[in-house]
Amino acid sequence: MWAAAPTRSPFLSVYELDGQPAETAYDEPAREAYASLVNALHDEEFDEALHELESHARALHDDQLAMGASRSDADRVLTQHFSQLINESEAMVDAMAREFGSRDEAGLVDQEFDSFLDNYTPSAPLDPEFEDFFGSLLKKVGSVAKAAAGAAWKGIKTVALGPLFGQLRKLLRPIIDMVLKRAIGALPAVVRPAAQKLAEKLGLVKPAPAAPMAPVDAAGAPASIDDAAAAAAADPAADAADTAVQEPAGAEAPTAQQEFNELIASAFLAQDEDDLNLEAAQLRSDYATGASPVFAELDDAREQFIQELNGLKDGESAEPYIQNFLPALMPALKLGLKIIGRQRVINFLAPLLAKLIGKLIGPANAPALSQALINSGLKLLNLEMSDSERSGLAGSAVAATVEETLGRIAALPDYVLDNQELLEGFALEAFEQAAAANLPAVFSEATYRQRPDLLEGGVNAGWVMLPLRGRKRYKRCSRVFKVRVSPYMAEEVESFESAPLSEYLEDQLGLPEGAEVEAEVHLYEALPGTTLADIARGERETFGPGLSDEANAAQLHPLTPRASAVLLGRPGLGRASSFDPRHPAVGQRFYHLGIAGRRPLGVPGHHHRHRPRLRRRLHLNATLDGVQDQVRVCLFISEVKAQKLAVQLRQQANAGAIAVKFRHAIAQRLKGIFSGTTHRRLRIVHAAMPPGQPPGNALRNLPRQVAGAFAVKMQEWLVQGLAEFLRTQAQQFLAATQDPSDGVTLQFTVDHPPGLKEITQAAVEKAPAGSSVAQAIAGGSRPIVRVAVVPGHRCA
Repeated sequence: MWAAAPTRSPFLSVYELDGQPAETAYDEPAREAYASLVNALHDEEFDEALHELESHARALHDDQLAMGASRSDADRVLTQHFSQLINESEAMVDAMAREFGSRDEAGLVDQEFDSFLDNYTPSAPLDPEFEDFFGSLLKKVGSVAKAAAGAAWKGIKTVALGPLFGQLRKLLRPIIDMVLKRAIGALPAVVRPAAQKLAEKLGLVKPAPAAPMAPVDAAGAPASIDDAAAAAAADPAADAADTAVQEPAGAEAPTAQQEFNELIASAFLAQDEDDLNLEAAQLRSDYATGASPVFAELDDAREQFIQELNGLKDGESAEPYIQNFLPALMPALKLGLKIIGRQRVINFLAPLLAKLIGKLIGPANAPALSQALINSGLKLLNLEMSDSERSGLAGSAVAATVEETLGRIAALPDYVLDNQELLEGFALEAFEQAAAANLPAVFSEATYRQRPDLLEGGVNAGWVMLPLRGRKRYKRCSRVFKVRVSPYMAEEVESFESAPLSEYLEDQLGLPEGAEVEAEVHLYEALPGTTLADIARGERETFGPGLSDEANAAQLHPLTPRASAVLLGRPGLGRASSFDPRHPAVGQRFYHLGIAGRRPLGVPGHHHRHRPRLRRRLHLNATLDGVQDQVRVCLFISEVKAQKLAVQLRQQANAGAIAVKFRHAIAQRLKGIFSGTTHRRLRIVHAAMPPGQPPGNALRNLPRQVAGAFAVKMQEWLVQGLAEFLRTQAQQFLAATQDPSDGVTLQFTVDHPPGLKEITQAAVEKAPAGSSVAQAIAGGSRPIVRVAVVPGHRCA
């Protein structure tokens, strides 16, 4: 049996629970142990493995649909294919339970777990697509066992390994099922049963009340999506946002690893085995019903809408078809519609849009629009299209225009949505903007001279939804741009996570530093539910053979207005970026550089995978650990940069020159992390951090100048720490660069940094951080910075 929780701490007075018995809440040491556990369980490579698993599942499912299988048959094939992975994963946990489950954890050491993990092999050879995930899962389960047998929980409670392994086994199928649901187009549940139950158990929130009856709007339609979006859109600055880019529905849902870690933590905190079994059963039940086929239904509705548009007869109105399509589109967007209500929008938009698109579709008009698309550059893309697909291009382009128009309207402010006269004017503008973005030149040159805004970026181009066969996953611009990329341009353009384009050219394409290259720029745009791997899968001929879709996806970069201005001279083609490559926003645009004679540099995959991986670029992860009063920074240095630094060290180059380049490499990344644009690279560990809360939410509790000041201080500590490390331990870095692994990892530990406790406390308390926090950051003695170097990527 599992030991009972310890007695209540005065710490709970800060988070008083009305009506909750004191003995059911954990005290501060348990909260600290929980916060440290969840942080220790987070593994960047496990996230990557889950992402690749979802991409593989999506590709298999799409292949079935493209071959004419029904959605239910495609779902069944996918489930059967993944049964091997589930069975082998469960067998692996069973084997670990047999080895360690009955033993006293006090006598276990990490080396025993490591030996088991190194020597374990599946009972049958796994499909190559499963090898990476299985290896990452094996490592993950081992880390759970080490945590249970480790020192963090001593004096708090006993975590028996036998029951823990039993619950881990039961959690594997729901977690993999969650990945499959995302792959086939289901919207993950926003409600976080694991996080909610953990927060209640730790005494951080009150127990959730019974769910009230769902509200309805004026037309009787459920208003839950509208109400949720209303809260999200309360920021008055949102009115000025780029309404062409919309956050997709479900963007705030947890990742599969977050859910898995919280389920594991819940098992650690269970009072006894019966409590554990009851809770696990309830959680599995919650997840089994926690997804709806929002994106799948949109796929089907979009295909139907395009067929209906292409089949319109002379004089027939598209209004009834628009009426049917918009309700399927709305749940896939994170819509505003705060006042007017969804059904009123549909009733208002359908006749207006039908009138606006009337001269673009139908037997008399559609052939001209299809030919205009082909003439705008599409014929140069070498897309294999049948005659029926060519003639159907008009319906696809008009459907894309309708889709974007709704997204733009839904993001309008309340005062426009609630005034029909204003709404009509703004709706017309939204349609014109969407048409300019999706349609080629359909008017005379004189019209475009008078209204240049009707041709996006001044370019005669259209955006075609691809793949042409099967489900539409993304849009491709019908124009390919030929550009000459100078080193100054490459340094000026930012890719994801504030990294300059020059790093991609040098680290992953192997171009010499300062090289100037000729390139073809291919442009793409995300639809609801798009992943970058979807684009890479559809563009295999453009990207070239040899790498996986996931590796090819790393060759895509955000086409921001600045990137479009610098590379193409046309800022109007660029759009705002979410800066998170794993969760593209709807309408976000990307580009791929095709450079003759250059293919990305690959390295052998994890766990001896058959397909190589793309070489990693430099990246930085930061952990603000309020429990241990430490800042930990993991800096992965690419193979190219690591070898250049090794040469400089052998030549005894000036330490200041090395520090300048290092500072330049980390400055923008730290700024991005602490401004919230790349918050996935930040983790905050604190006893009062509610389970499941993203670090970005905590950062919003801090005044911008406070977070910025701490980022500047961190930069100072890291530069000083590196300089001292290279002065005294340069040979360790040189030895790491001689290892065949891809790149090296520098691990910085900053002990007791001034201001850290105040920063983490202010971040989780939702209280304004005053001048005292700024003073704490600026004051204090210089902290001790420890640096370690290891070969390869070690940013778990």
